[in-house]
Amino acid sequence: MITLLRAGAAHGVPDCPGLQLGEDGEDHPGPMRQGHSCALDYSVHGGYSTGTATYDQLKYAQEVKRGDLLGQGLLYALYGTAGTAATVIATRKRAAGHWPRPYGAVVVRAPRTGLDNKEPPGH
Repeated sequence: MITLLRAGAAHGVPDCPGLQLGEDGEDHPGPMRQGHSCALDYSVHGGYSTGTATYDQLKYAQEVKRGDLLGQGLLYALYGTAGTAATVIATRKRAAGHWPRPYGAVVVRAPRTGLDNKEPPGH
């Protein structure tokens, strides 16, 4: 269920996990806009970006991630539903007495009384 919620939240403006740079190469806080790039990895020694992504690249990656999360979430929901259905069916069969007994199981029954045969007491 949480995976489906995460898939629903993965839309809108892409999120830059690093330093967001404008068209002028300067840091621009706030939502990412068309024409901005994202410095995914930054070298503190040289002061330059070692990995960048454009707005379109991050938008595409966000859409791919959303599709993956949606697929996973649906698979988990289907798996959980199947498991719940199997459990309910098994417990109902066992409660109704239709469950197969293990090999070699001995059935012990209580002795029959006059009440079991619907005979009036004392006859």
